[in-house]
Amino acid sequence: MSFKQLSLALISDITARINSTDDLEELLGIIIETTKDVLNTEGCSLLLYDPDEDCLVFQVAKGDKGESLTELKVPRGKGIAGMVLESLEPVIVNDAANDPRIYRNIDDAVGFTTKNLICVPMKAQGEIQGVLEAVNSLERPEFTNKDIKILEYLSDLAAIAIRNRRLIRDLKDRARELDCLYQISQAISNISELDQFLNLTVNSISDVLGAERVSLIFQNPRTKAFELSKSIGFSLEEESHLVDESRGILNEILSQGKAILVQGQTDINPDLLTPNRYKTRSFVSVPIRQDGTIIGVLNAADKMSGDSFSHQDLSILSTISNQIAEAYNSLLAKNQKEKLTSIRRDMQIASQIQLNSLPNIPKKMHLLEIETSYTASKEIGGDFYDLIYHNPDEVSILIADVSGKGIAAALFMEFSKTIIAGEVARNSSTSISLMGANRIIQEKSGYFMFVTVMLTRINMLKKRIRYSSAGHNEQLLYKAKEKKVLLLSGKGMPLGIKESEIEEHEVEYQPGDLLVLYTDGVSETTNETGEMYSLENLAKLIERNGDMPVENLKELILDTTDAFRGEADPHDDYTLVMVRLN
Repeated sequence: MSFKQLSLALISDITARINSTDDLEELLGIIIETTKDVLNTEGCSLLLYDPDEDCLVFQVAKGDKGESLTELKVPRGKGIAGMVLESLEPVIVNDAANDPRIYRNIDDAVGFTTKNLICVPMKAQGEIQGVLEAVNSLERPEFTNKDIKILEYLSDLAAIAIRNRRLIRDLKDRARELDCLYQISQAISNISELDQFLNLTVNSISDVLGAERVSLIFQNPRTKAFELSKSIGFSLEEESHLVDESRGILNEILSQGKAILVQGQTDINPDLLTPNRYKTRSFVSVPIRQDGTIIGVLNAADKMSGDSFSHQDLSILSTISNQIAEAYNSLLAKNQKEKLTSIRRDMQIASQIQLNSLPNIPKKMHLLEIETSYTASKEIGGDFYDLIYHNPDEVSILIADVSGKGIAAALFMEFSKTIIAGEVARNSSTSISLMGANRIIQEKSGYFMFVTVMLTRINMLKKRIRYSSAGHNEQLLYKAKEKKVLLLSGKGMPLGIKESEIEEHEVEYQPGDLLVLYTDGVSETTNETGEMYSLENLAKLIERNGDMPVENLKELILDTTDAFRGEADPHDDYTLVMVRLN
């Protein structure tokens, strides 16, 4: 038989295979093996989209010469794969020898002959993930439109799975980044010795980036010469106290005024690195600035995994360098046992982290209309919300409130958000997701803080909401037909305190109903006399106006609570997520 029919049993088997691992590399191998098996072809390739270079990269290739294809790149618009990337439309070529669209550089590079091929895009939630390609059909002369339907089905499953695994991987990387920032923030607050701070910094960066070599170079404020202040991964005879600013990486940073990321290119200036001192040709260097002037350089080289440094690594070092600059100068000036009190810097960094981490939720998503509002009571806050996409008919939306305020609360907020999103992405149960997140937060955080969470999972096909509460206040579901508000609550302790059973509940909804998620900064809005707005007043306001457009209702709630507060300062963060269920 030339290919397998997509029977219910085969669909179930394919889905089980794809969902059998969280590891992205293993997942890619499963996808390609499944495609090759189902379509019965000589070879199959999975090319992921690289947005930085705007090209496709062979990640996995199976069949004759498959090993040689890995890591080869296909530019946008070049060859069939590049054309599919550009047009986002499937393509069949049954006479490759006479088709000018074939990108023969790939065949020439690996000594392979393409006879026919079929290629489809992989898209998930409007984002291109790459293309899936099958080459040289066996036991039949050509590919057909039926093959396109099969390959599109496989690519849809693959795209969602790849996006989710990338999300999990990125969340883990984000958690590691935040842990490094937290350690350095703690060092700034608690370490008064310069050498201790520098030592913690290079070791934290080494752990987060997986780099064998990390070095910090600073300008001596008295002599103006640049000196190696701290390093890890260098032998004593390799270390030099003074660094020549007329050549090498330091000269490049000072003359260009910007960071350097080298991912192993062969055309890099050989003067930048001494080849015999390094294992790889990949490195990352960022300037450390004080009041716009470069006062030092932070370098990392030789990843323990042998991989190249990424743009995310560059972003991490750039963020860390902002903290290092002021910490170094303050500790250098004092050089005594005195706590660092640079709150403005920490606030700016924490505020930037929060601003970048809040999701950009579309106002319309399939059958949902969504509106959000977030206002921190101080420069940085402890509230957050998130949306996790599972499939076209199911999403999870959560809202949370971290105990406390300030830098520690902001970092704990980011840490918790990362962990919770990872657990929600991998589990279908709201209670299991929150209990899993609770265990990780208790084991890993060390923050001695907690977070309340309301997690909802909306199934648009079944018109059903499953939800669980980890110590969060009652949330609201407006029933449009009855014009009444239903209070949603559940048993469960806040995350981060101790092991706790968290209940899972289920409620049906009808088109037109409205889900209102909020933190207590909304219901507990307080005026100048100390009077609270109250959940009762919020519920009544929604019952009277629940049928108006969700954007207008959001503005009405904001205006009403602002008017109630008057001239009083907000005492808590104000977060609101409203979802019209159609």
